[in-house]
Amino acid sequence: MTKHKFPIAELFIATGCSHCPVVLTELAEQLKKGELAQLNITNIAVDNEKAAELNIRSVPWFSLASDKDLMIFNGQLGPEEIRNWIKQAQSDQGMEEYIEQTLAQGQLITVAQTIQLKPEVFNTVISMLRDEDTSIQTRIGLDALIEQFSGDDILRNHVQDFLDIASTDNLRLQIDALHYLALTGDKTQRAFIEKMLQHDNAQLREAAEDALETLDDQSN
Repeated sequence: MTKHKFPIAELFIATGCSHCPVVLTELAEQLKKGELAQLNITNIAVDNEKAAELNIRSVPWFSLASDKDLMIFNGQLGPEEIRNWIKQAQSDQGMEEYIEQTLAQGQLITVAQTIQLKPEVFNTVISMLRDEDTSIQTRIGLDALIEQFSGDDILRNHVQDFLDIASTDNLRLQIDALHYLALTGDKTQRAFIEKMLQHDNAQLREAAEDALETLDDQSN
């Protein structure tokens, strides 16, 4: 596991919060040990401005940020979990592990928020889509996540990635990529999708038909 730059932690707490002291104590300890570069703390009972901007609904809430990655956590986490995620935040596969586990826990909105705050995180989503070993369960979660950004610039900025995936020899990946291309709402991709209507594979032809319908819906 390759180590990267130590992450910056940002923590939001509130007066009277029963779980906040556990998270505060552990993050402060990891800062003292040199596992964190910075720890920024805000008590939302005193200053709620940034918490409102981040749409923080409950505390403790904290994030681990590096140049390209961002992990968000809310609710009760124990010291061991916090230490583990700080280590993961410094590793090559940490972001993929975060997305996979967070989606598996049903926290789709949390992962979507990380992408909204740091769009570079979507590069990890693309890597997971490309990886033929990504589990079906994780792909279901990724599909729901991508649906959250239908017609958004976050998807349109990755049109070329979806085109590349749709041009592979993996049927499952091709079918998924056609759907994601349609979700971008980019009308200039119609010609590429229409070509797939002539493909030898019936499943891919059907996926192309569905994609064209989705593209039209996005354009209306």
